[in-house]
Amino acid sequence: MPAAAQTTGSVVHLHAVGNTALAPQTDDARIAPRRRMLKSGKIAYSDRHVTIGCIVRDMSATGARLRVEGSVTAPDTFELLIALDGLEANCEVVWRREADIGVRFVGAPRTVAPKRTQSITAVAPAQTPTLRRKPRPGE
Repeated sequence: MPAAAQTTGSVVHLHAVGNTALAPQTDDARIAPRRRMLKSGKIAYSDRHVTIGCIVRDMSATGARLRVEGSVTAPDTFELLIALDGLEANCEVVWRREADIGVRFVGAPRTVAPKRTQSITAVAPAQTPTLRRKPRPGE
């Protein structure tokens, strides 16, 4: 059974036929909810001999959206390494748009010991700031 297509300007809208979804998935049709993030990661391939830096923009239990800057493109299958979280996942590229790529996790992501940790210490003033004027000596 052919798909029904409707043209609006220069955009073609495809409709579902039977159980097959022909249009791209929308955010609310995802299998797992995704979390927005901004983390540094590495795309590793060729037995981890070649790596490309990337930024993890969002992630779910089933995949992620990565931003890869530079002239080298990621291969169709690779390992995603997030050192701060100690996460490693085998990935397969699902889509590419300019510097962004969408990946699907081929297996469940593995958790390993983090290679580095993030330590942030709050710098608090010795005294609580106040808007009251300080008393002058002798008052």
